[in-house]
Amino acid sequence: MIPLELVDIFIRLQLPETRQDGLKALAVYAQAKEAYLFGKDAELSIYLPAQGLPQTMPHAAWWHAFFEQCETGTCVSGLMPSPKNGEEIHCSVVVERLGLSILVLLGVELESSVAAQLQALLPLIGAKLAVERAAASAAGHAAAAREASSQARSLNAALDANRRELQKAFELLEKELAVRREAEKKLRETDRKKDEFLAMLAHELRNPLAPINMAAQLIKLPSSSQRQVEQASQIITRQVAHMSSLLDDLLDVSRVTRGRIVLEKEAVDVKGVIADAIEQSKSIVQLKQHQLDVHLTGETVYVDGDKTRLVQIIANVLINAAKYTPSQGSIGLRLDATEEEVLIRISDNGIGIDAELLPHIFELFTQAPRSSDRSQGGLGIGLALVKSLVELHKGSLSAHSRGLNLGSEFTIRLPRYKHPLHISVSNVKNDPLVSEGALSILVIDDNVDAASTLAAFMESLGHGVLTGHSAKEAMELTASQDFDVLVLDIGLPDMDGYELAKKIRGIKACEDAVLVALTGYGQPQDKELAREAGFDVHLTKPADFKKLMKVLSDATAHRRGSASMDSLGR
Repeated sequence: MIPLELVDIFIRLQLPETRQDGLKALAVYAQAKEAYLFGKDAELSIYLPAQGLPQTMPHAAWWHAFFEQCETGTCVSGLMPSPKNGEEIHCSVVVERLGLSILVLLGVELESSVAAQLQALLPLIGAKLAVERAAASAAGHAAAAREASSQARSLNAALDANRRELQKAFELLEKELAVRREAEKKLRETDRKKDEFLAMLAHELRNPLAPINMAAQLIKLPSSSQRQVEQASQIITRQVAHMSSLLDDLLDVSRVTRGRIVLEKEAVDVKGVIADAIEQSKSIVQLKQHQLDVHLTGETVYVDGDKTRLVQIIANVLINAAKYTPSQGSIGLRLDATEEEVLIRISDNGIGIDAELLPHIFELFTQAPRSSDRSQGGLGIGLALVKSLVELHKGSLSAHSRGLNLGSEFTIRLPRYKHPLHISVSNVKNDPLVSEGALSILVIDDNVDAASTLAAFMESLGHGVLTGHSAKEAMELTASQDFDVLVLDIGLPDMDGYELAKKIRGIKACEDAVLVALTGYGQPQDKELAREAGFDVHLTKPADFKKLMKVLSDATAHRRGSASMDSLGR
């Protein structure tokens, strides 16, 4: 197949005014030093430089003799004097099939594929040069003009064939340009969405930082009352939870797009999932004083899925409905089931979805236009994430709206679980507010504030806690005393937490200690690295305090011999 770049070059060779530029481009394409084009003069029966090029050439006699030899073959190479300085230089020659033109490339031995491409396209130029030469002769010689006309007629068939081939090349080029234009359009749209997303992300992260900073300043004031300190603590907790939720959504999107989400499937009661999802979304529904109407099918229905992800799916759609419905609005949730599938419909009487936006509602970073205060919040990733999670469950998600200010409805369809169920109910214990028994704990984190606040929390539970900020300090402290629990950051300045854990496991006094990895890295491969390094538990920053209290409670029970630690990655 002839490259579009070469077709473009031969288009420039067609016209005298662009012929020199075309030869320069051809030399670059063929990796030659220079390129020359000659057309055969019908009267003189010799090859002369094409129109638009210099008409005089040093050592012309040598070149004319060489061209006569070249007419016996299609591609000949040899040593010839350079037209510029007369020094011998290797040249390659391509002769047009009808003998109307010759292409000379200096300083290169043509590859067979390139020679074949040039041989295929050269007739387009040969015919044009013949017509030009004939027309030029006609200007001064009427007889030559008649001969040129005769030649033009004889070449007409070949020219038509070449024109059709060129037309096909043009059509192919036009299609390629259309594809490129569409790709450029998509890239511009993606870039625009990326810029909007970064602006929204900055806004969403700055929002909780303001109350966190103010609450922290309030706690430091000596005049603050106990009630004000408690309120400030609640504010910090809420805002940190909000930021963690944003980061979790971003990480989930990353995992889904890279195929890293692994579902822990089991037979799940859909009504239980809906109850948990309502609980998760209750705060925003109550804040905006919405009326939530729930209608559930009378029978118990199950799906084969990951309960945590299913709760996330329904909660995200409920939260989305609450955000885009004005205060005191109405939200409906309906559960129906057929023999084959489970249907969950979530509707609202909110702002609705514009018809132009509706086909793109599940694309990443897509959301309805908002005012500068971004009162609805969000990053435009929630629905894209929900759709991906639903499809991982082999289900589907669709949206419907009659238009702006006419509400919307989202329908989640999941395959119904039909196999016989054997469901065991495990005893669930409430998380302790304070772990029983005092533990000796070591916290190692190069972030001084993170280490000190975590230590203060565990000390408030009655445990003895020491802190350090490097692997060196950890080794010194473990050499001088025993610890029941060691909480280690992974990204330490002098040694990573994985290597530190291996060294600590080599200390006899620490063989039975509980090692907890506390890190910002929460991917499955990070948990596997922690397990291989000897950690018992992997917690992602910011630490879930209920999980941390459970770890301490289990450590106390383990020390007393009444229970064993849970597996890594709880």
